[in-house]
Formats: sequence, structure tokens, C-alpha cells
Amino acid sequence: MTSLRRSIAILALAVVALALVGAVAADAGADTAAEIQRKLEAAREKIADAEKKKESLGEQISNLDGRLAAIQKKLESLGGRIEAVEERLSVTRDKLEVLRDELRLKKLELAEAQAELELEQKNFAERAVLSYKSDDLDYVDVLLASSSFEDLISRVTVIHELLSGNDKLVGGLEAIRDEVDAEKDAIAEREREVAEAVHVLQEKSDELAALRAAQAESQAAALAVRQEKRAAMKSVSRDLAELERQEDQLLAESRALSGVVGSSGSTGSGNGSLSWPVSGSVVSPFGWRMHPILGYRRFHSGIDIAVGYGVPIRSSAAGTVIYASWMGGYGNVIIVDHGDGLSTLYAHQSSLAAGNGARVSRGQVVGYVGSTGLSTGPHLHFEVRVNGNPVDPMGYL
Repeated sequence: MTSLRRSIAILALAVVALALVGAVAADAGADTAAEIQRKLEAAREKIADAEKKKESLGEQISNLDGRLAAIQKKLESLGGRIEAVEERLSVTRDKLEVLRDELRLKKLELAEAQAELELEQKNFAERAVLSYKSDDLDYVDVLLASSSFEDLISRVTVIHELLSGNDKLVGGLEAIRDEVDAEKDAIAEREREVAEAVHVLQEKSDELAALRAAQAESQAAALAVRQEKRAAMKSVSRDLAELERQEDQLLAESRALSGVVGSSGSTGSGNGSLSWPVSGSVVSPFGWRMHPILGYRRFHSGIDIAVGYGVPIRSSAAGTVIYASWMGGYGNVIIVDHGDGLSTLYAHQSSLAAGNGARVSRGQVVGYVGSTGLSTGPHLHFEVRVNGNPVDPMGYL
């Protein structure tokens, strides 16, 4: 993104530089047709670069839109998966709670069974004592001691129950103990399995949540990049429009200059002496110079003469006024054709004193010093052109 910002900054500076062409003209006057053509070519190159940047940004934005759509789809899928896992997790936790309730109930039942077991063990111990004592009895004597047949039957039944009851009691105790132990083991195993399932589901839920957070972060980052690129697109579009406007302005100035100078029909070398149009100091000479605002070298197609507001401007030689009107950054300007391809230009006038087509003599007032157009203060921008091309006025004054 740094390179993108740098490209936009450079493009913006190019627009500012083009916008300041008029400001430079305020001090330097109109450029030659060749200079304007060079500027046109430079402007068109910048327009082509801006259009390429715009196209590239459009492709990047389109790619980001596709990426965002894919991320959104993944987020929706993850959301569904997380909901399913969380639902399973909730059900599993409920099952675990039920199992824990069952385990608590079984523990109560186990406590009751253990109490019953202790009671049966006590009974068994008493029967064992009784059985031990009965081993010393002579069962024949017991039977012979019966007073009647019914007493005999009763004695036989008691002895049988005593002997068989011990075996049943032992078997019952062992069965109860085995059943309780098995139930405890089964419940403990199920509780362990459910707890493990809860742990696994919790890990899965955390993993999905982390993935969803990462996807959301990616989405936010992509959105931020898209917004930045859309802002860059707007900036490039604005700069492109400004460059195209500057191109139109340069074309108009080129046509105006070519039409004015070319319409005089005179050609030649421009030899001859010219008079100073005003009395003052030259504060900006003809030729290449370091521009005080732009900070780089630029060609100055005339000279700037420091003079007060409203001072009369006089024609440097006899000739015909071929242009007397407003011309962009020049403000109010008069161009006088002196024949043999020689013409002079007087810019930034506060008011004009000669009309288009007028014949003027050397020293005749053609206007008054001002600061119209793109100018920083009252002064006269004076140009000498030969066949439409600027030359150093100092060689003719």
C-alpha cells in the first residue's frame, strides 16, 4: 500500500504542477507552440498513466470483492458448523448431568444394598453359630425325642431350613455384591466417556471459534484494503478529470496562440530595434530559471518588468494590433504585429487602450499596467516573438 500511496501522491503533485502552469504564465506569459505541444504530450502521458492506475485499481477492487465473498461464505459455513457443535455439546452436557444424577441415585441404592448386605452378613453369622452348635447334636436323638408325628415333621423342617438357608444366604450376598460392583463400574465408564466427549466437543468448539475469529479478522482487513483502494480510485478519478481539464486548456491556448500569431501572415527574421514599453527593472529575465513556487527549472518566454499599477504601456514599434482581449493566465493582453514575422506581447494589463485591428505607432499607449490573469502583483510581462517563437527581448530593446 505504500507504493500505492506514493503513486497517488506523485500523481497529485503532477496535477498541482499542471494547475500551476497558469500561475507560471502569470509571470512568464504564453509559451511557444512547441512548448505547449510538449506540455500536451506530458499531460497525455500522465492521463494514460492515470487511466492505467484506474484500471489496475479496478481489477484489485474486483479481486478483493471476490475474496470478501469467499470469506463471507466461509464465515457462514463456520457459523453453521459452530452452531451444530454447540448444540451437540449442549446435548452431551445434558446427558452427562443425567448420568451424574443416575450415579448419585445408584450410590444411594448402593448404600441401601450395603446396609442390607451388612444385615444379611449379621444373619449369616448368627446362622453360622447356630449351625456350628447344631453340628454337636445327634439328629437321631432329636428325631427320637419327638413327642408326636407332627412334632417329628416340625423338627425335620427346622433342621432342613437351617442347613439350606445358609447356602442361599451366601449366594444372595454374593449376587448383591456383584450387581452393585458391576453397576458402579458401568456408570463410572459411561461418565468417563461422556466427560471425554464433552472435552472433545469443547476443543472442537474452541477451534471453530478461533477459526471464525481469524476469518472475521481477514474480512475486516480485506474491507479496509478495499475501502483504501476505493478511496484511491476516487482520487485517481479526480486527478484524471483535472488532467483532462488541463489538457483541454492547453489545447485551447495552443489554438489561440497559433491563430493570433499565424493570422498576421508576416514572416521574417525580426531584425530591428524596439523601444522599452515601460520604464522599470527586469525582475525575471528570459530563459530557463528555477521557479520560486514549483522548485524546478522552467522556461520563461519573456521578461517581467517591475512597474506600478496603472502606468501606461507603450508599443515598442509601429504595427497592427492583432489581438486585444483576455487570454487565460495572461489576463488582458495585446499582441502587436510589426511585420517581417516580428510581434510583441503585453500581458496582465488593467485595461486596454487599443482595439483589435488598430494601427499603432512607436510609443503609442496600448494599455495600462495591472495584475489581471494569474499574476502575483502589478507588473508587465513583455514578449518578443519571431514567426511565433519567443526570443530574448533584451536583444531587441
